[in-house]
Amino acid sequence: MRRNVLICGFVIVLNFGNCHSEVKKFVKLKDPNAHSAILYILRPSRLPLALWKEKISIRKYRKSFQESDPILLHEFSLADGEYICLELEEGYYQLKAKDVEKILYLEKNRVQFMDYFIFNESFFATAERYFKDLNSKEAILFLIDSHRLDRHSHSMD
Repeated sequence: MRRNVLICGFVIVLNFGNCHSEVKKFVKLKDPNAHSAILYILRPSRLPLALWKEKISIRKYRKSFQESDPILLHEFSLADGEYICLELEEGYYQLKAKDVEKILYLEKNRVQFMDYFIFNESFFATAERYFKDLNSKEAILFLIDSHRLDRHSHSMD
């Protein structure tokens, strides 16, 4: 009887060990199309202290960013070493994280890359957050190095 309980317990532990979500890596760039813009937001692993997920929101301006308030479109948490690809309409957008925001214009038939990074001089220092434009070459170097970036579960690529 005791032997059967131990065997059942062992099988249950093995099954729980195998129940993990598969991490997907970058395969290829999403092709631009004439009807929408493609936005990649990358958060490469740079800082051993940045193990937490960061909530990022994407808001769209109805017209110009000077004439209207943005409307929330997407909100997601991006982990260290993760990227997300989004297909969006042409227009002005606001990217916002804890204490940083960036306004950008996305054009149809174009792919744009943003780097979200956290700079922290030491464990006890206050972290500074930035959104930085990346050129295609820099972004692709981050993306093709499969050991660095995982695909976010809501990525559209």
